[in-house]
Amino acid sequence: MSLAQRINELVAHNVVFAAFRIPGERPRAFIQRGQALQPALNGRTAWWVAPFGPDPVHVRSILPDLDVMLDEALPALPEGAPLPVRNTMPGLDRTGYARAVQRAVDEIRSGTLEKVVLARTIPAMVEQDQWGALFALATERLPQACVALVRTHEQGTWLGASPERLLSSTGDRLEVDALAGTMPSAAAPEATSWGAKERAEQLWVTGMVEQTMRQLGVQKVEVEGPVVRSAGPVAHLHSIVRGSTGGIDVRELALALHPTPAVGGTPRAEALRSIAAHEPRHRDLYAGFWGLHSPERTTLFVNIRCMELFQDSALLHVGAGITKDSDPERECQEVERKAATWSSLIAAVGSPG
Repeated sequence: MSLAQRINELVAHNVVFAAFRIPGERPRAFIQRGQALQPALNGRTAWWVAPFGPDPVHVRSILPDLDVMLDEALPALPEGAPLPVRNTMPGLDRTGYARAVQRAVDEIRSGTLEKVVLARTIPAMVEQDQWGALFALATERLPQACVALVRTHEQGTWLGASPERLLSSTGDRLEVDALAGTMPSAAAPEATSWGAKERAEQLWVTGMVEQTMRQLGVQKVEVEGPVVRSAGPVAHLHSIVRGSTGGIDVRELALALHPTPAVGGTPRAEALRSIAAHEPRHRDLYAGFWGLHSPERTTLFVNIRCMELFQDSALLHVGAGITKDSDPERECQEVERKAATWSSLIAAVGSPG
């Protein structure tokens, strides 16, 4: 049985699960027998799941009654229950997104908001029996991404391939990604040659991460970068902010960092108000965070480059950072390039052979 077939077997049993491949590791699945998710607890092995909002964000966990390696034979699986019907209505289309971008630019130029990340959705045709193939192909083609397929009764089914860690903590060592600014991968120059808009976006994220870590008592904070990081069809400016945790509650740190200016904006409160005003559809898990927590380590990723899956369709969720210098047409093109992370894989899975 292939990786794709094992994923489809999990789906067919209607169980609550998180199937994931952290970069450099083997694909794995946490399978939970019950439907209800529990609060995330430090020190208890689980897959943590947090939405983008509302505030305060509640972190829930998929607790593994079965912890399986997906490159091995599956054990006998429990039978779960079908998911409740989910809202399949899309959010902003291209025209609506361009209008929202222009309104946000006007808002930024007339007030104290510096940046807001606006999201749109792009419908796609994806059949349920393609989910396993999409997961498997993403693990093959996107080795630096955390690929995860997560199914819960509360949030539905989501498939993501995120290049961005919210945080990684092992022992006393802590690393946080500051990933922002976007260009087509084929056209991306060295980091020092990027435009002022992209460099400013990346500095906002880096500064916020560094400040938050210091405020919570992280010691020996240092910044490495930025460098150019390719993520499929697009590239970003990427810095790593490192420090020593000194026993700080990792869940508290994750919630303090979330949402960073890379997915929300700056100042945070104003950006969140702007998102609520301009986006007609709740983000749910898009731009939230999820990942592995255990007594030994925590590795959480921002849930970007993702789509919400339904029985015979999907909604790709993508966003772009809007500043006073944003052009609506260029921002529309940027989110479409980001959507190509999945649309190209969907096309490949649907191709004969």
